[in-house]
Amino acid sequence: MRGVLLVLHGSKVDEWKEVATKYSGLLSKYFDHVEYGFIEFNKPTLKESAEKLGREGVDEIVAVPLLFAAGAHFYRDIPKLLGLDEDGTILVNGRKIKVIIARPIGVDPRVAEILKERVEEAYESTKSVS
Repeated sequence: MRGVLLVLHGSKVDEWKEVATKYSGLLSKYFDHVEYGFIEFNKPTLKESAEKLGREGVDEIVAVPLLFAAGAHFYRDIPKLLGLDEDGTILVNGRKIKVIIARPIGVDPRVAEILKERVEEAYESTKSVS
């Protein structure tokens, strides 16, 4: 059974928790076991969420970074914070669970469409103020 772990950076701004909750809800339409965790500042941590998925009985977790590009968080921090062993597993209640880390979002035409919408919204909001 597979679980999905959304990986968010985190912030001292509360909006991050709302984003995490809403994306989890959206992905729950496609996957039965979805959790989210933060790299820093917010709770739950990545490890806490991965362990929760393990307690739900998943034997494989796909960690999906909500990041645009690979960097130190992707290569170093996410595996470390998850507590990955050399074989790419974590131990939960005496069970080894395989963790696969998906690539960051990267460059994608679908994201460009959303960015285009944001530009248009921002432009329109300044026109109505003028």
